[in-house]
Amino acid sequence: MKNESGKPKIVLDTKPLIKLFAQEEGWEAVQKILSRVEAGDIEAAISVVTLTEIHYKYVREERADLAETRTKQLRYAVYLKKLLIDDEIAVKAGDFKGKYDVSIADAFIAATAYYEESIMISDDPDFGKIPEIKTLTEKQFIGQL
Repeated sequence: MKNESGKPKIVLDTKPLIKLFAQEEGWEAVQKILSRVEAGDIEAAISVVTLTEIHYKYVREERADLAETRTKQLRYAVYLKKLLIDDEIAVKAGDFKGKYDVSIADAFIAATAYYEESIMISDDPDFGKIPEIKTLTEKQFIGQL
């Protein structure tokens, strides 16, 4: 899926960002994607739900300082569009949750990708259950560039 200028359009799930922050397996592919986003080769976004997931992950780990740092990094990353939840996205998320039994957070993130007409970047198998969106892992997406 591409924008008017032919650039790929993606929505990054929370998992790739956690991989990057923790330098877990696959983080280099996420870094490559974000480098291409910063260079203007790819149009990228995150759902505001990702901010919630990042924040609570570190709060649960009793790392409130890191929760604040990571969410600030994402909030102020001008190269990442932040996708809000409106009534259409809320209803579509309910549709995805009801049809495919995915987590409510994943349903909201998938609904944002659906309305943005973007490729979902994630290795979370829940997104593979939703045929209305195209999902690629970070490595698959890099391989298609």
